[in-house]
Amino acid sequence: MVLVLVAALVFGLYLGYLAWTNNTFPAREGRFSDYANVASSTFNGTEYALRLQWLSDSVPAYAQLTSSVSDSANTPVCETGLREATMGQTIFMPFGLSSPSTSLSQVDLLIAVRAANGTMFTIVYHVDTVNAIAGNIQPQNFSCSQPSTPM
Repeated sequence: MVLVLVAALVFGLYLGYLAWTNNTFPAREGRFSDYANVASSTFNGTEYALRLQWLSDSVPAYAQLTSSVSDSANTPVCETGLREATMGQTIFMPFGLSSPSTSLSQVDLLIAVRAANGTMFTIVYHVDTVNAIAGNIQPQNFSCSQPSTPM
């Protein structure tokens, strides 16, 4: 009985650690406009995708959509898969929603950025409201992937 309780406690602590490490963005923030411009965005009710024009040689490492108002806009943390970035590069960031929605409110795009010296910081792009427009998000063969290792 005691062994079962200890195992459950250890497992719970392990799950808490994984949740904390996989959803943590660096506390230090940079200005979004110093690192990226939103070239376009598309929301079709089930997916919200942004095309960013990158303005730096710092690398966007992982990203997430969050909202305090629209629960369906809270997405998992996703790796960009990029190991390097160049000024002017277009970066496509699609996010699948947890449930269909006709509109989203108070949405923040969080991007963890890795500077050339290895330090990490977060940039945030805020959208007050976005309404769904029917159609497919292009390209359809790309989606963000959840991190394979703790951040």
